[in-house]
Amino acid sequence: MYRPNNIWRVVLTFLCASIVQLLAAQRVVTPVESNDLPFELQKKEAAKALADTAAVDTAQTKEPLHKAPLFGGLMLTADLASPVMNLFGTQYGNYEVALEADIYHRFFPVVEVGLGTARYAPGENNYTYVCNPALYARLGANYNFFYNNGSESFIAVGLRYGLTGFSYQWQDITIDDPYWGSVDNISTPQQRAFAHWGEIVVALRVQVYHNFYMGWSGRYRLLIGCDTSTYGDPYFIPGFGPKDAGFAFTYTIGYRLPLGNSKKEIKLP
Repeated sequence: MYRPNNIWRVVLTFLCASIVQLLAAQRVVTPVESNDLPFELQKKEAAKALADTAAVDTAQTKEPLHKAPLFGGLMLTADLASPVMNLFGTQYGNYEVALEADIYHRFFPVVEVGLGTARYAPGENNYTYVCNPALYARLGANYNFFYNNGSESFIAVGLRYGLTGFSYQWQDITIDDPYWGSVDNISTPQQRAFAHWGEIVVALRVQVYHNFYMGWSGRYRLLIGCDTSTYGDPYFIPGFGPKDAGFAFTYTIGYRLPLGNSKKEIKLP
């Protein structure tokens, strides 16, 4: 005999199966479109995508470091500042040449040698200061801040140590004798002196044509020591300039000598 309890049992079983199927269908996760994200989250995702794209572009377009040879050659330069200033009436000058080496196009050891002389007659005084032509030398180096730009031109700073031995005197010293009404001209004996100094240099040089260059430098000079005499301190020091002048200026032309392995490329350290 068919019992009612069996009917309810079948109904309950059917309902339970239906509920399980319904829950399973609701648990299926559908992909969320980017447009359904909150606005702030969309902004963050877009910014991240742009940053990733820029990083990839930068990595692809970034050029390798400029490569320079260990020894890039020698540069011979001459200073034109003093000859030009003499044309405008300057009564003293330093006439010099320099030889510098190119190391990795970053370091430039340099030797500067020249001849300094003066014959200075200040208009308001009654004497002429004479410094006989004397040799001087400076040793130092420049550091090129633009060594990695692939250009032969540069902006650099450097240091120098200079020294010289020279002789000087005062000539045509006019002495008026009011008693006798006469005028005498006398001169002091030759005085010998040694001087040395340091310099801080800021230099700019540009390539004009092939191996020819032009440039200028500003120099701050600090006198370390200079001999004096009973007749007075020297007014002009070869290689240094007027003793009281701390700043100096040079204007140079240069030629790069065809030496060194300029075609060999090795990575900068």
